Amino acid sequence: MKSSILKAAREQSGKTQAQAAKEIGIAKNAYQRYERGGVTPNVVTAIKIAKTFNTTVEKLWSNSAETL
Repeated sequence: MKSSILKAAREQSGKTQAQAAKEIGIAKNAYQRYERGGVTPNVVTAIKIAKTFNTTVEKLWSNSAETL
């Protein structure tokens, strides 16, 4: 998952990191690690992230935020 794309998706949604984490069902610090690029979420979490931001997993792994 591209951390810059994840951040762009969250910002487009107007959510804070804490709000996003709560909707996804993970701890805020876990979400922050995904957004920093230190950790890659498992498939189930990646799907939840995509649904939270109204996008697809494929787009979150793309090379361009323009595809969101």
